[in-house]
Amino acid sequence: MVLIAPGVRDRADLFRRFGELFEQTGLVQSGEQVVARLLEREAILSTGIGGGVAVPHAQIPGLGRLAMAASTHPDGLEYPALDSRPVELVFCLLGDANTAADHLAGLARLARLARRSEALEPLIGAANGSAFVEALRQLEGS
Repeated sequence: MVLIAPGVRDRADLFRRFGELFEQTGLVQSGEQVVARLLEREAILSTGIGGGVAVPHAQIPGLGRLAMAASTHPDGLEYPALDSRPVELVFCLLGDANTAADHLAGLARLARLARRSEALEPLIGAANGSAFVEALRQLEGS
């Protein structure tokens, strides 16, 4: 699930869009629960990892699987980050207690990807969800 330049005002607005997306696809019963869990996690420590990338994540009881959505923000989105830089790419990862190992592996994989700043341009500039997924596949293969 990919949101291309969704035109959100801030981090909370983006989280609402992610919550709606997860609810519309039937992965969760309540998008509001997603928003609440993401904001709870952010209150502990921002998930803006630097380099223009953020990886908000949360556990949703009963989800039963790992789920991810992404968004691009070519003009930058204000988001508390380690380097104080606006984010251009956001990966939102959801799991539950049964997917904790996969959840951590996914976070590590995304963190490694974020360190490859030159490789992120095709993702940030993707014209649509299909182009984003194809660029991600190519990055994963390299």
